[in-house]
Amino acid sequence: MIFVSIVILLGFILILPLGVSSVYGENTWSIFLNPHEGIQKDELFSPLELPISSGDTVTWINQDSVTHKITSGIAAHPDYSGEFFSTDILPPGDSFSVSLENPGFAGYYYFCEIHPWFTGKIFYEDRPGIYQSTLDISYDVTDSEILIINGLVESDLGNTEYEILIYDSKNQLIFHKLYSFESDSTFDVSIDISSSIWKHDENYLLKLVYGVPSESTNLSLNMPINNFDYNLKSDALVLCDNFILDSSFTFNDILLPFWYSQSICWYGSGLIVEQEYFDAVNFLQNLK
Repeated sequence: MIFVSIVILLGFILILPLGVSSVYGENTWSIFLNPHEGIQKDELFSPLELPISSGDTVTWINQDSVTHKITSGIAAHPDYSGEFFSTDILPPGDSFSVSLENPGFAGYYYFCEIHPWFTGKIFYEDRPGIYQSTLDISYDVTDSEILIINGLVESDLGNTEYEILIYDSKNQLIFHKLYSFESDSTFDVSIDISSSIWKHDENYLLKLVYGVPSESTNLSLNMPINNFDYNLKSDALVLCDNFILDSSFTFNDILLPFWYSQSICWYGSGLIVEQEYFDAVNFLQNLK
C-alpha cells in the first residue's frame, strides 16, 4: 500500500510522453506476457516485479495467444491509469518499449486493460536511500548441472515471497521463479542448468527481488561452458564449406539427413551450441 500511495501522490506533477517507444535507455529489460487461462490464472507477466535503473528501457513481449494492452496504474483507481505510460494494442507476437526516467519515487504498478486482474510492478533499484535487507548471498555450481543459490535476509522477512531472475550477458531473461524465504529468513535454491539454454553464455546476472517497497539484490554468476570440443566445431566448419548435398551425409561418424546440413553450419558458426547439436543427433538416431 505504501507503493500505491507514492505513485498516486506524485502522479500530478510527473509529465512523461505516453505510448512512445524509445531505444535510448541504458539497458533494455523484457517483460513476457505468458499464455493465460482466463481469470483463474494468477500470473500473466514474467517477471512479476522488474527492477530497473533510471533511463532503462522496458519492453513488453506478447507470447500469449490473445491481445493485451498494458497501462500504468491499478484497476481499482481508474482515474490514474495511463498517467505514466500506456502501450499500443499488443496482438500475439507483438512488443512495445518505453524508456523510464526515475522521477523521484519508487516505481510503477501496471495492469492489462483487457484483463485487469493481471498486474505487475516495475521499480527503480537505484533509487536513493533504498534499504538493502539481504545479509548474505552466494552461489555454487555442481558438476556443471546444478546451480545452488543460498543466503540470508533480515529476520522479519521469514516466509515472505521472493522472485529469482537470472539474465544472460545480453539482458535476456533465462530463468524466473517464485519462492518463499524459510521461517528463519534463509533461502536455498537448486536450479537445473543442464539444458542447452544455459550453454550459450558464461556470464549471468542474478536478481533477488522481494519486499515492500521492492528491493533487488544483484549477484554476478560465472558458469564456464565445460567440455567444449574445438575439433568437432572446426570439422563442422570444414564440412559446411563443402556442402553440396541432396541426400544423407556422415558427420562425426553419424549418418544424418540432408536437411540437417544447415544445422551443422549453425553449430560451426556458434549460432547453436554443442548441447543442441548432441540433443538433435540423439533424437535423429533414435528415429531409426
